[in-house]
Amino acid sequence: MKLMKKITAALLLTTMAATMAEAREMRVSSFEPPVGFYSSKVIQPWIDQMNAKLSEANRFKLYPGSILGGAPAQAELVAKGVADVALVVPNYTPGIFPLSSVVELPGIAPDAKTGANVMTTLFEEGVLSPEYKDYKVIALFSTAPYRVFTKDAGARSPEVLKGMKVRTPSPFISTMTSMLGGTGVSIPAPQVYENLERGVVGGAVWASDAYKTFRLYEVAPKLTLTRITASPMAILMNKKTYDALPEADRKVIDGFAGRPAAEWISGVITDYDAAVQAEMRANPKVEVIDLTADEQKAWEDALAKAPETWVSGLGDKGEAAKKAIERAKALNTH
Repeated sequence: MKLMKKITAALLLTTMAATMAEAREMRVSSFEPPVGFYSSKVIQPWIDQMNAKLSEANRFKLYPGSILGGAPAQAELVAKGVADVALVVPNYTPGIFPLSSVVELPGIAPDAKTGANVMTTLFEEGVLSPEYKDYKVIALFSTAPYRVFTKDAGARSPEVLKGMKVRTPSPFISTMTSMLGGTGVSIPAPQVYENLERGVVGGAVWASDAYKTFRLYEVAPKLTLTRITASPMAILMNKKTYDALPEADRKVIDGFAGRPAAEWISGVITDYDAAVQAEMRANPKVEVIDLTADEQKAWEDALAKAPETWVSGLGDKGEAAKKAIERAKALNTH
């Protein structure tokens, strides 16, 4: 009897040790500070929803503020397992997610809900899925339409950008900025404020959430509500981490991934974009510029060759790019 008890106790300890070995904290990386929009309004709430249902042995924890690596490194951090999940800006790593940048084209993502539908549908239909074959996709979506922030004259027309150095978030948006007469400059997000303050750049093309997160209204008080471009966004998970989870935990993650997650995120983005605009309208030091239909058309006309330029820049992916544009435009009509 004593021998059986010892064997049973040994087996129990072995099982407990194996369970403890399998249990791990799953690291979620965000390049934004803890109070940043995506960190506080998207990533942390997603973590909270997941952790409420996941087994105690497997829980997510946020590592914000580029603790695990800077913004351009996020996709690689996930691929290598340094982070288990990360907020990824696909166009920060040129050549890795080329077709995802379709939402940068004028008119493709006039709002966050359309952008999320375009990204998610193109993934579901196999257009974008090859770009994400090394990841477990939690959500694909887009920012709200990018705005134009300027230090001095409000940008009612593209003419204002002629000869101006403008902070841009991607190589292709820099190309579009050149079509508008400006010069795109790549500056890491935390350094944009300083460069605007010092006059290194005279403006920036970015989303409203960044305008607030990085307090750009203090140094670029002219906010023009254009709808000329947006940025693709993704929340990606390491495949090995996902595959190693118990089936019950994988089901929890699957239950709030893909389209449901993208639609929820796009709603959060839309509401926050509107809230920031309202806050800026109430700020006496900020001039919010609403464009008339004719003024908006002038921006779009200046960028008329953007789709053609984007397709030609993708080389052997040109035909796939044309199909991506056609499908994205069709989704905009529904």
